[in-house]
Amino acid sequence: MSSTGIDKVLILRREPGASRVLENFIVNSLKHPHEVVWETFSEKGIRLAKAGDYGLLIVESGVTDPAAMKACRTAVAHPTASILFLADETEFSSEDEKKAKEKLLDMGATILVKPLKQSAFATAIQSADMAHIRLGALKKKLDDEKVVTRAKLLLMQTLAFTEEEAHKFIEKEAMNSGRTRSDVAYEIIKTYE
Repeated sequence: MSSTGIDKVLILRREPGASRVLENFIVNSLKHPHEVVWETFSEKGIRLAKAGDYGLLIVESGVTDPAAMKACRTAVAHPTASILFLADETEFSSEDEKKAKEKLLDMGATILVKPLKQSAFATAIQSADMAHIRLGALKKKLDDEKVVTRAKLLLMQTLAFTEEEAHKFIEKEAMNSGRTRSDVAYEIIKTYE
């Protein structure tokens, strides 16, 4: 995951091949280096969606397409990846379309209906990019806290520190050495595990 935003986009669609127009929309909407991967709703495409090695999944299909919905359900497992559903032209008038739209919205997908307006597409991409950055920062913070908690437990188990003493020890070491608490915690874990 990139702290600067989305660095990889996975696009799943029914037909093989890339759309230069769509790729140009993406290139013009993201402000940093990225990779655009095109795949169909094949086993390989679903496997790529499941792997979660992307910041944005774009699904290009009709809203009632079972393969497209499967790809979106698969992507929901990756909390830092955004889903952008590019729906074939629709008014969401049939019951099936309404139900599909509700399911997509429940999954957190953004839905745009073709034909696309570049400004709407750019806004959706930029919103996904900002969400990716925020979620990435939160994930890093949680990961750092887990490491600090583990280091505190090790200090409590091996040196008979209280939780407060372990906390103060990590804080003091970080401040005195000019490192982060998580860097100090990693060193403690390496030393006592």
